Amino acid sequence: MAKKRMGKNLPEEKRAIIELLNQVKTGAVSPIEIHSIWDKIYGYKEEYMKNISSQSWNSFIGGVFEDLVYYVLKNYISQLNLKKGFENISLFTESEIDRNDFLHQKLSIRYGPKERVLPDTDMAIVDFYPFDQGRSEIVAIISCKTSLRERIAQACYWKLKLVSSDATKQVRVFLATSDNDEDFVLKPNGQRSRDRIIAEWELDGIYILRGDFKHEWESDKVKHYGKIFDDIVQIFKRIKKPPH
Repeated sequence: MAKKRMGKNLPEEKRAIIELLNQVKTGAVSPIEIHSIWDKIYGYKEEYMKNISSQSWNSFIGGVFEDLVYYVLKNYISQLNLKKGFENISLFTESEIDRNDFLHQKLSIRYGPKERVLPDTDMAIVDFYPFDQGRSEIVAIISCKTSLRERIAQACYWKLKLVSSDATKQVRVFLATSDNDEDFVLKPNGQRSRDRIIAEWELDGIYILRGDFKHEWESDKVKHYGKIFDDIVQIFKRIKKPPH
């Protein structure tokens, strides 16, 4: 997750962004309306670049976007945990996965006879049993990016590595993005960008956090960010469905 950003001498632009982020963290904003908060946050771009640093904007806003996705999902899952059949849904950060021996082993990819490496991910959705962690399963990993900038190949690489092993082939790979470069926007003739073609072919779900993302631009995999909540519910219904 992004590093702590509060401080007594914090610039006004950063403070305003963090205050908006805290509204999401405390659950004051409906998950379905989260794009409005993101639009407000991104609206500080020009002031930030003018008064602070244009070079630091990309790294700063990338961390803010990751936090935003995490807080929204965390709050939604906390409410979902109150419903029967959804008690074990948990959201873990990459560092939390790394520190948990059971989850690390279930997600890590083997390289050679001795070495194992965790795929790059910002967070993971887990069917988690705290008192019997050996039963826990990684349901999906989520990468958060404000723009792709040729980095879609990274997510696709990890998807292919996960699929290549019987131990991890069931792990879904999701991408959450604000699509700042409009890679997932369809052209008037319906033509898709190179990155969208690759992402739709290789990944399991791409969720776009921007209020102006049109319904007609969606597909079975590319969806408005709010659809991730329904997809999580459907995934866990299938997991918990009793065998015939």
